[in-house]
Amino acid sequence: MTFVEALKLKAVEITIHTREDIIEREIAEIVALHLYSQGKITSGTAARIIGIPRVEFLQLAGKEKIPMFEYSEEELANELKEI
Repeated sequence: MTFVEALKLKAVEITIHTREDIIEREIAEIVALHLYSQGKITSGTAARIIGIPRVEFLQLAGKEKIPMFEYSEEELANELKEI
């Protein structure tokens, strides 16, 4: 899913009666999660964008099924050899 598609889906969920601070938080989450999932920012930077602790961001990313680590097949094989 592209960033624009994700933003459009989230925008549908946000009604006109939603407080502005909630909308800003939702947009910050969308942007941070997208950039993090693309490997463009760290989890710490993503957490700062949203204004939450890093651990809370990692929990949010997990809830959204965004992995903490991206291993190539070779990296994974090397890690498994170490066990």
